[in-house]
Amino acid sequence: MSEKRKDHKGRILKTGESQRKDLIYQYRYTDVRGKRQTIYSSDLKELREKEKEIQRQLDDGIDYAAGKITVIALLERYISLKQGVRYNTKVGYSFVLNLIKKEDFGYRQIKDIKMSDAQ
Repeated sequence: MSEKRKDHKGRILKTGESQRKDLIYQYRYTDVRGKRQTIYSSDLKELREKEKEIQRQLDDGIDYAAGKITVIALLERYISLKQGVRYNTKVGYSFVLNLIKKEDFGYRQIKDIKMSDAQ
C-alpha cells in the first residue's frame, strides 16, 4: 500500500493537489474541453475553496468559453441566478425570455452569435 501524499506541515493532500518546492499549493484538473488546467494558491484552505468552485462549474456542465450553450439556456441560467428581484423585474425577464423562445435566434449557439445579431 502506498503512502498518502502530505505537505510540508504533514497535512494529507487530496487527489489533484500537490505542493511545489517553493511551498505553493497547486491543483490540476481537466476542464470540459479535455484540457489540463492548474490553479495555484499559497494557502491550502484557499486552494480547496477554489477547488469547490471549479467542481461546481464542472458539475453544471456549462462551458461559456466553448460557446456550446444556446441563447435560451444562457438566459434561463441568468434569470435563475437573479435572487431577490422585484415582481415586475421577474415579469420583464419572463416576457423577454418568451419573446426569445418564439424566434429562431434563441436556439442558436452562443459561439455563432455576433454583436450585430443581438442588436
